[in-house]
Amino acid sequence: MKNIKKPIKVLFYSKWESIEDWQKVFLNKNIKLLNWPTDFKNKNHNIKYAIVWDAPNSLWKKFPNIKLIQSLGAGVDHILTKNYPKNSIITRLVDPDLTNQMKEYALLAVLMCYRRYFSYLDQKNKKNWKQITPFRQYEFNITILGYGNIAKSIIKELTKLGFKINVWANKKRYLKKYNYFYGISKLNESLKNSNCLINLLPSTSNTINLIGLSEFKKLSKESYFINLGRGDTTNENDLIYALEKKILKGAVLDVFQNEPLSKSNKLWKMDNIFITPHIAGVTYATNYAANVFKKNINAIKNNKNIKNKISIKKQY
Repeated sequence: MKNIKKPIKVLFYSKWESIEDWQKVFLNKNIKLLNWPTDFKNKNHNIKYAIVWDAPNSLWKKFPNIKLIQSLGAGVDHILTKNYPKNSIITRLVDPDLTNQMKEYALLAVLMCYRRYFSYLDQKNKKNWKQITPFRQYEFNITILGYGNIAKSIIKELTKLGFKINVWANKKRYLKKYNYFYGISKLNESLKNSNCLINLLPSTSNTINLIGLSEFKKLSKESYFINLGRGDTTNENDLIYALEKKILKGAVLDVFQNEPLSKSNKLWKMDNIFITPHIAGVTYATNYAANVFKKNINAIKNNKNIKNKISIKKQY
């Protein structure tokens, strides 16, 4: 008889994801996902690997020997802000399916702004039938903050549609196809004459409240803000002020400083914004994600390079 390998036991935690879907996919890779805390009552598993979203500190206290922590999303701030095992390797989710969803949402948001959705919404509420002169593509300039895998995919599609793109990020690069700006000293320059600001930045100590009233005022007279990155990268009070004073014509917001968004938050009452509950990219259990995770487990065992490993220093 052939020796049947025992499945690798992996800790799973998420308030938002269905473990059943993930268990089916990962079991095919000989990985058994154990849900915390229900699968750990009166049991002492020697867990070395974890897949989580926003796990509490009480969880990390129970599992000090974890070697690999896989985020269930592209962001890892929900891990870095907790007392996770400091010797562990953290990886972020990079999945074509997730990237494609983010790209779709970004295109939808840009086209809403480009085709003056918020102006027509205002007219609808007033029962006002009036045709508004549309933008021309060469008139509608876009600045994108961030240049990761998701940003690159979005930029590629927007370029196909004929939009002029500015890109701002921290790292020095030489990009011929786009106007590229790097470093905090070049942020304001990247915003000048832009009609649409798309935020794709991660949450780090350097990006919290990076975008505020000063940055919004650098944009063109008719400008829009799209936030798909992290809510705490934007000063929410400044955003509300900019929308109230028409410094921003409108905004498409998928992320917020505090989630879920409080029912008392002023943003709910504003007509010139479109709100979604952090769904621009929804994580699904895919074979791609399972394969990458299995390869990373083997890489740790064989001291090889880890795919999608984050930099603790950079915080992403």
